[in-house]
Amino acid sequence: MFKRYMSNEASDEASNKESKGNAVSNVSAKIPDDLFVSTKKNETITEDEMKASIKKYMDYSHVIDKEMETIVYEYEDATESDRETLNKLIDEGKKNDTNFNDFISNNSIPDDYKEPSKTIYEFVSSIRATLTQFDEEIVGAVENGSLTEITDFASEHFSKANGRQQLKIEKFLDEKKIKTTYFDE
Repeated sequence: MFKRYMSNEASDEASNKESKGNAVSNVSAKIPDDLFVSTKKNETITEDEMKASIKKYMDYSHVIDKEMETIVYEYEDATESDRETLNKLIDEGKKNDTNFNDFISNNSIPDDYKEPSKTIYEFVSSIRATLTQFDEEIVGAVENGSLTEITDFASEHFSKANGRQQLKIEKFLDEKKIKTTYFDE
């Protein structure tokens, strides 16, 4: 997701200048309804249930993040309604993160899933935190009219979810045969 941001940044900046006045609301960003939820507490989770839980958590996170990108990439032209949608997406993403963290923290999961599940949670939630912070800080940069400040922010903050962790997660997912859309471009 963030690699795409950095590689598309120059073309997005140019297209933004050309399409000034086209509101993001023309690009439909919608809030998905398949949030990760589990009411289980102090239970033993099977490997199959763990695989399904990881898949659901990551797939929903992927959808939320893509919808957030729709607005964040074009933030300068976003309408108030788009910004409200972005805030709802951020809230849904936080709920998804909290629900998954509670699930892996409050249940007995298979030993070979403990560390990778924590790594997955930390990776995904840190990306969401970065997007949230990006949303908060970009407003000032846009109001100042400084795309350079936006670029500097992106370079500094998007590096927090590093490629080493992503590779570890992808290797784990492959080993466990968990198919998720999370790392799809």
